[in-house]
Amino acid sequence: MSFLGSGPKDPYQPGKTERENNAGNAGRVNPDDKDRDPSKPTTTRIAIWIIVSAVGLYFIGSGIYGIITNGG
Repeated sequence: MSFLGSGPKDPYQPGKTERENNAGNAGRVNPDDKDRDPSKPTTTRIAIWIIVSAVGLYFIGSGIYGIITNGG
């Protein structure tokens, strides 16, 4: 919706969130992707989980090592 009423039509309906406006796509980024199970996490999300978990384990491990060696 433009401010002065002219210009291109706004693809979003007033009062709705972007998710509600895209409900026709069933939450998919690519509507052509019919065989993807929406309940499964994507490969990118799994990779982020692995990286963040590795960094967290490093911090925990280095903290425990520091406690054992009296922070020396």
